[in-house]
Amino acid sequence: MIEELWTGLLEFSGQFIVPDWGALVALIPVGLAGLVLFYVTWTVYRFATAAPMARGVRRLPPVAPAGIHMPGPSFAPFLAAFGMFMLLFGLFSGGPWLLIGLTVLVITLLYWGREAIRDFEHVAHASAALMTGHTAAGALPAPTDRTPPPGVHMPPPSFRPLLVSVAFTMLVGGMVIGGWALLVGLLAMALVLLGWLRDSRREYTAVAAADRTGHLDLGGAPSWPRATLVALAVLVAGGLLLTSGVLTGPGDGTAAPSGGPVASGGPVASGDAGGGAGGGATPGPSLPAADAALTAKNVTYLETSITVPAGKPFTLVLDNRDTVPHNVEIRDAAGASLFRGEVFGGPAVKVYDVPALAAGQYPFVCTVHPNMTGTVTAQ
Repeated sequence: MIEELWTGLLEFSGQFIVPDWGALVALIPVGLAGLVLFYVTWTVYRFATAAPMARGVRRLPPVAPAGIHMPGPSFAPFLAAFGMFMLLFGLFSGGPWLLIGLTVLVITLLYWGREAIRDFEHVAHASAALMTGHTAAGALPAPTDRTPPPGVHMPPPSFRPLLVSVAFTMLVGGMVIGGWALLVGLLAMALVLLGWLRDSRREYTAVAAADRTGHLDLGGAPSWPRATLVALAVLVAGGLLLTSGVLTGPGDGTAAPSGGPVASGGPVASGDAGGGAGGGATPGPSLPAADAALTAKNVTYLETSITVPAGKPFTLVLDNRDTVPHNVEIRDAAGASLFRGEVFGGPAVKVYDVPALAAGQYPFVCTVHPNMTGTVTAQ
């Protein structure tokens, strides 16, 4: 009996002396979630019990200071955020989701714009009514100067929101293109956000000094952000050069085929990367048998010219070695589409069944990345 109790005591204490570290590590997210829940609950409790507890028979509506117009509550920011989410979802999903996301974003932004215009017109009409001696509900006093009321700090005009929008556009474009373009978008976003942080710190310092001196000096109207615009232009130019392969070379650093035919009517052998007519190209991964082959890597076609049989349907294999989506579209001399392959992400391989082409030369392009072009010769 005593030995059993002692053995049980040793087993129980052993859990603390030599614990199961794997199980404890697995409990870390649960513990963090518990701490967050406790903090949120405590915050809500403190807010609910903050004095004064009683506000009378009904809650008093907030009253803005004289000369200050406070916009009413609005769902527009939440709707615009949902529209932006739908657009990003469409960029990653492709297909009809891209059009749906863009449509949702445009509708939400139009709603926000209509609401803002209506709010502005209400303020303008109220101010005009006061200036003509008529009173109106919610009217504002006629402006006498550009000085804000005492104790109210109005932020100066800034180019930063526009620059952040430009950088965010570059970042989203980089997420779609991938590679160097994504790095350029991240650098652009970091550049403009650091500049905005610097401006905010300078503005805060000026406000703190105004509390002591009574004079707020923010330097007047902002100058054009030439340095930031030049830096963004340099990033875009560098990203285009790196993505196009001018600086790094096409593919993995080896010279791309000079345009020799991939096949002369015969199928591409399994295990051939579709590397051209020289016969000395390094074989790539095993590919399905096809009449011609293309390889997409680093957002470029390694083959800029292929040969296919004329007058009969043929097969074309696309080896997408990128993580971004690609496809192949064959066009006629006028630019009309003769064949458009399905867009797919990589790394992956897809075989297209292409209808017959008359003898001649036809340009082909990736519809996702128009810089990826080449020529197909039907003979």
